[in-house]
Amino acid sequence: MQEYFDYVQKGMRILHPLLAGFVGNEMHRQYKNKWWDMVLYTLNDHEYELPSGGEYNDLVDSLDIANCVRLVQRQWKDLFRYSLDREAQTLANELMGIRNIVAHIGQQDIEQLDAERYLDTMARLCEKIDEDGAQEIRELYNALRFSEDDSDDDSSLSGPMPLEETLVDEVDMREGAVEDLMTLIRTNKIYKTKITKKITFAGKTELYPVYRVRIDALYYNDQNDRISTWISSYRAEHGASALSTLGSDEYNDVIENFIFESNPESIRRTQKNIALVGQQQPGVILADGRIVDGNRRVTCLRRIQRDSGETQFFETVIMNVDMNRDRKQIKLLELAIQHGEEKKVDYDLIDYAVGTYRDVVVTGLLTAEEYAAGANESVSDVKKRIETAALISKFLDYVKLPGQYHVARDLQVYSMFIELLPMLSKCSAEDKQRLMQLAFNNVLLKACPDQRKFIRDIKKLVNDEGAADFLAEQDTIGKHISENFSSLTPENKADLDKFASDNAELADDMNASIERSLLRMRTKNLVNKPSENVAKCKNLLSDIDPRLFGKLDEDEKRDLVAELEDLSRMAEGFRKMLTESE
Repeated sequence: MQEYFDYVQKGMRILHPLLAGFVGNEMHRQYKNKWWDMVLYTLNDHEYELPSGGEYNDLVDSLDIANCVRLVQRQWKDLFRYSLDREAQTLANELMGIRNIVAHIGQQDIEQLDAERYLDTMARLCEKIDEDGAQEIRELYNALRFSEDDSDDDSSLSGPMPLEETLVDEVDMREGAVEDLMTLIRTNKIYKTKITKKITFAGKTELYPVYRVRIDALYYNDQNDRISTWISSYRAEHGASALSTLGSDEYNDVIENFIFESNPESIRRTQKNIALVGQQQPGVILADGRIVDGNRRVTCLRRIQRDSGETQFFETVIMNVDMNRDRKQIKLLELAIQHGEEKKVDYDLIDYAVGTYRDVVVTGLLTAEEYAAGANESVSDVKKRIETAALISKFLDYVKLPGQYHVARDLQVYSMFIELLPMLSKCSAEDKQRLMQLAFNNVLLKACPDQRKFIRDIKKLVNDEGAADFLAEQDTIGKHISENFSSLTPENKADLDKFASDNAELADDMNASIERSLLRMRTKNLVNKPSENVAKCKNLLSDIDPRLFGKLDEDEKRDLVAELEDLSRMAEGFRKMLTESE
């Protein structure tokens, strides 16, 4: 039985006449009465498949899918790039691959996910040339994706049956009122699809069924690393337990805004794509509705539902596990999905560091080794990120805003602090504290807005012989900063900004000290340069092995003597200049 193959064939039958008509029309528009001659010339290696001439409609009908794609590929530069975009060119190339698979599949069927992907490619290409045809293919796609197997005795495989609306609308899902969403299968909340997703949980890999879950049965994961700094911002403003007091709708609205604001352009792109072609990758949720994987996709679906007024469903695996009992395994699953099985998620670096720091250091949920294995990273990378987060935490303590990681995000300190770590590792305990204070003061006062330049300059100065004098100067300035800051009780970043504005003179002093120290270092280097170069010449000459002279021929000896005489003259000239200047 070739059930999925038949869907793909139907899609081909819809697309073929539309694509052939479009290609024929474009060729005729460009080459007029010579259009078929140009077709035969372009397809000279397949000319035997085509008639030598005939009526326009008959000639168009003779173009199969493969030759249509070949014409688009070979006439792209001269013709089709003016009527199609680059995406259409890519889709046409994909279509050729699909055609080859379909043509040589024999009696086997196509995998469902492959069939869905093939129909999606056809629909997206057809949208470029005929929207009505694209809609027909999209209906095929939906019929395949959401079809149900009536022969299966499992009642959960039946389509949604309108039953009484219960539980989800009237209660807070986060309070555990619905312990198992599976109890709502076959209502118009949830029903099972024929799609499956491979999941590795607690060391065991299995195929899990995918369900369509109405989005009002879901709630966001407040442990999502992507929004860790946004959570800290909300708690700083509203109280540590503020999120837990919200009802489901308000809670989801707050978290949705965090996710959107963390990367608005990315959310808009994903939302547009989902609205156009539907959700492509199933997510993962827990049986109580908590989203483990798919927070961004759910955000897009919620926004689509508000814009369109149409009820949206999230396609997802439902994991029947307990968040409290299986928290470690759930975290490892989240890491594997977001950093292993799929491309790495585009985290803000501070959010990622804070999330790692929380899971390894604060809660002890995972070891660094376990985190690295789960995220498909090296242990050294994880430990470096944790050290950076620890330094960020110390900075927030220094500016009297402990735990307000959103402040560090807004100040964009991650790159500077991660570059600071190697320097700190080489310092004594005392100098390490002095160097941290210097870096923290620079951020606090915004003394050097270009943090990369600041780090470059500090690296040079702490490795110079005059480092002690430089650090002593900065210690003096730091005491004044500490005295002024001691009377301040900041509540947010705005208070830090005002302090920086009120103490601009101290920021100028910091910069002036850095510039003076750099100037002293450069001057000293210039003075020492001639001696260093002469010493290098002596070392190079001392490396010469005189025993090799006997192996030189006469010409080589004369050349070497001439070079040595030039060197002697140069040395004598420098010596005279030095003695005369005394």
